Amino acid sequence: MVDIAQIKQFNFQYALATQQNLKEINLTVQTGDFITLAGNSGSGKTTLLRQLKKELWPVGKRSGEIIFEGQPLADLSQGVSAQKIGMVFQNPDNQLVMDTVIQELAFSLENIGEKSANIQKRIAELVSFLGFQDLLYASVHDLSGGQKQLVNLASVLILQPDLLLLDEPTAQLDPIATKEFISLLQRVHDELGMTVIISEHQLDDILPLSNQLWLMDDGEITYQGPVSGGLAAIWAQPTLREFVPDVPHVFLQNELIAPADIAALPLTVVSGKQLIERQHWQLTHVKREIAVNDQVTILKAKHVSFQYEKNDPYVLDQLNLEVHIGDWLAIVGKNGTGKSTLLKLLIGLLQPRHGEIKLQGKKIGKWVQAELFKTVGYLSQTPSDHFSYDSVRQEFIERARQLKRATPEQVAEEMLIKLGLQTLAERNPQDASGGEQQLIALGIVLLAQPRLLLLDEPTKGLDPIRKRSLGELLTRLQAEGLTLIMASHDMAFSARFASQCALLFDGTIVSEEEPYAFFAHNFFYTTTINRMLRSQLPEALNWEEVHA
Repeated sequence: MVDIAQIKQFNFQYALATQQNLKEINLTVQTGDFITLAGNSGSGKTTLLRQLKKELWPVGKRSGEIIFEGQPLADLSQGVSAQKIGMVFQNPDNQLVMDTVIQELAFSLENIGEKSANIQKRIAELVSFLGFQDLLYASVHDLSGGQKQLVNLASVLILQPDLLLLDEPTAQLDPIATKEFISLLQRVHDELGMTVIISEHQLDDILPLSNQLWLMDDGEITYQGPVSGGLAAIWAQPTLREFVPDVPHVFLQNELIAPADIAALPLTVVSGKQLIERQHWQLTHVKREIAVNDQVTILKAKHVSFQYEKNDPYVLDQLNLEVHIGDWLAIVGKNGTGKSTLLKLLIGLLQPRHGEIKLQGKKIGKWVQAELFKTVGYLSQTPSDHFSYDSVRQEFIERARQLKRATPEQVAEEMLIKLGLQTLAERNPQDASGGEQQLIALGIVLLAQPRLLLLDEPTKGLDPIRKRSLGELLTRLQAEGLTLIMASHDMAFSARFASQCALLFDGTIVSEEEPYAFFAHNFFYTTTINRMLRSQLPEALNWEEVHA
């Protein structure tokens, strides 16, 4: 196969960094590769991807060489780079610049000077291939997260690039939209022969499509090669085993397949299911304990309806919700169903058109704002909304001072340790990775020691190890009396840690049960392990609950 890109002896250091962010990177990308780039939050994945896209080079000192299609990447003209190398970002809203879908597609072609006669033809061809004719004249602001990401991918594909880079493109998508996006990505690779490099934390859907796996840690490549070898390398380090996807994890954890035979490891639900049936393995399931909560109600929403503008359709319609002290409620549902809107209503950032919301028996509108924000913490889906200062430590110290804590410096240090952010203490929070920003924002919110915590996609951008640490931290706080309401697309995280799960659809809560009953009854909104094992173990939700 022909090399499409080579990275040789490459080093990079951000302008204000005290040490190198990428160290001695040597990589080869062959035409037609589908490469998954994995590593913990802050390991350098986004930084590395941006080095392959000249227009996105971050400010800093670089050395070494990047060759693209036989010539130095630095020598590519902006026009050639824009066409030949496409990139899709994590946040769907960061890439959209026009008002409608068709304008977004035309904008890409106009930018490279495409003739007007060809623009309509290329749009027609691409839209037919991707199958979203019904969205062509829609406002991008009215699209769901999955639809926005589809448009972002289309605006890159319409330039017919040779190399497609994707930086955690499904981080903000619901499970169904994620699978639709990944399926489309597979078509793009298989039918168009496009070379793909994708960074991801959730490897379940991506690894079966990949022929190469790159692992990163602290700015270095620790493994590059076939997927099976990468899984063996991860499994050989117990501290990294959380990165192994759920399906292969069951087989390795229970020693059904030895690491030496890892090439035979199933990566998909269907291959895992077939292997279990073929081998006649009998598995058992140990459920986690979920105590019945008989505490008093802390928050109640009654017949709540909301619309953004007077003549708009209702986002929420006659919604009822009751949460007790010590609950951990996970609200799941499709992108655009109103989960974020509901959280903003519950904290008083939006006012319902009809109905009422009471916190500790008192209407939200009657609370003094300062007291409300001490009682209720809110983690936005956009963590940078919480940042005001030049370092993470300063963010924590200043927030502690605002809250009149006796020893702000000590409080800040304790929060850095609690969230495992000591190495980021002096870094500007805006320069942190997406997952790191989530944790920093959470730290700012937790400093107020709220009694009720509202979390909007708290695991977005987090690697599996930090995700588990976050779940365990929140579980400890829940045991101390904290109540949590979480909007999430992460089925495995919700199943592993929440005490109640609810499905939001068509403006209201249509189902609410404890996790085992909730996920066992769902066909689409459930976990990978439940899909694979439900015929034998109907309530199995996570790999750690399954034993041979």
